[in-house]
Amino acid sequence: MEKLRFDIIHTKAGYLAAVLSRHGLRHLILPRPGKQEAFEAICQRVRDEELVPDNRNMVLRALSRQLKNYFKGRPMEFNFKLDYNVATVFQRQVWCVARTIPYGNTQTYGWIAEKIGDPESKRAVGQALNANPLPLLVPCHRVTAAGGRLGGFGSGTEMKSRLLKLEGAILA
Repeated sequence: MEKLRFDIIHTKAGYLAAVLSRHGLRHLILPRPGKQEAFEAICQRVRDEELVPDNRNMVLRALSRQLKNYFKGRPMEFNFKLDYNVATVFQRQVWCVARTIPYGNTQTYGWIAEKIGDPESKRAVGQALNANPLPLLVPCHRVTAAGGRLGGFGSGTEMKSRLLKLEGAILA
């Protein structure tokens, strides 16, 4: 059983939790009101592996700095190595394309479907994005439905709207 390192990161928006495997970042929990809520959310995602607190790890410290800056409204492009070992091939394709959407921009589910060479897979793209364990790092909040509608988001459309407003992708 692999030991996964984690840290609870306090930002202006709340407490986030990040989990790191030997292959890269595996999970990121979006802001929660308290440390305990962030920790409980990570425990729900990681069940079969041991979690080890580690606020000294270089990757987790760099992520912490970037997340704090991000939630202060500073443009960030997160270029960390990600652990996709829990993903299907299709999910990996979708997530890799989503990572190319720049800060402050949006694209549609259909755009991603076109980019992966399967224009009919818009709904499957949405499902793959909903399964994304690394929001912000794989910026699924930047993917909208046709016609500029927000579409879904694993953490709710209110959070999606907040993130897009923070990035200036939609008006406040």
